[in-house]
Amino acid sequence: MMTMSDEQLQHRVAQLNKEISPSRDLWQGIEKAIHQQDEQSSSVKKAVVPMAWAASVVAAVLLTWMNLGPANNGNQELGLIAAINQDFNAQKQLMLTSFGTPDLTQLPADMQAELAKLAKARTSIAAALENDENNTDLIELLQWTQQQELDLIKRLYTPQWQTI
Repeated sequence: MMTMSDEQLQHRVAQLNKEISPSRDLWQGIEKAIHQQDEQSSSVKKAVVPMAWAASVVAAVLLTWMNLGPANNGNQELGLIAAINQDFNAQKQLMLTSFGTPDLTQLPADMQAELAKLAKARTSIAAALENDENNTDLIELLQWTQQQELDLIKRLYTPQWQTI
C-alpha cells in the first residue's frame, strides 16, 4: 500500500497540464448535432402548422354554429325561468295549504306591505330576465327573492311558542 505525502501529491498536481485538450477535433460532431436539431425542429413545425390551421378552422366553425345555430337556447333559458316561477308558485301554494289556506289580506298592514314589496321585486326581476335571460345574477336574485317571500310566509304562520 502506497501512501503519498502531501508534498508529493502537490508536486504531481503541479506537473499536470493546465489545459486539457481532446485527442481529436470535436467541432464536427457539435456542428452535426446542431444541424440535426434544426432539421428536427423544422420538420416538427411543418407537421404542426397544418394541424394548427385545422384546429382554428374547427374552432371558428364551432363558435359560429353555437352563436348562430340553435336558436332555441333562449327558449330553454325562458323555460328555466318559467320552471323556477312554477316551482315557487307550487311551494307557496303548498305552504299556504299546509297552514289551512290562510287569507293573506288579514295580515297586518306592514306584513302585507313587505309581501307586496317582495312580489313587486319578483315581477321586476322577471321582467329584467326577459331582456337578459342568460344573466345568472338575475336568476340567483329571483330565487333569493322567492325564498325570502316563502320564509316570510312561514314565519308569519308558524305557531309562536311562548316562553314561560
